[in-house]
Amino acid sequence: MMDTDHTLQALHDDLEALRVAVEQEDHAEAERIASGHDRRLREFVEACGVQAAATGLRNLLVLQQSLMADMLVRRDIASARLRAGRQSVRAAHAYQQAESLA
Repeated sequence: MMDTDHTLQALHDDLEALRVAVEQEDHAEAERIASGHDRRLREFVEACGVQAAATGLRNLLVLQQSLMADMLVRRDIASARLRAGRQSVRAAHAYQQAESLA
């Protein structure tokens, strides 16, 4: 029989570790943690049943949504940096072309 409190704590710990891996941009570790978390979560729901697991999963869902929001912010920041980098490269090329015409 599965120890519900222990399993929920392990799932919570997974998400905290995933947050750290994302913050440190350790993508391989983040992928490993996410895969393990998914496996443990599915096993938990299968062992407890959806209704029994629902109460314990509510707090976990709040943490997961917070993590997802943080990841979306990081994605948007990275996207803005990529756009700025491309714009900078285009500006440098335009400057070089203008300089060669002079």
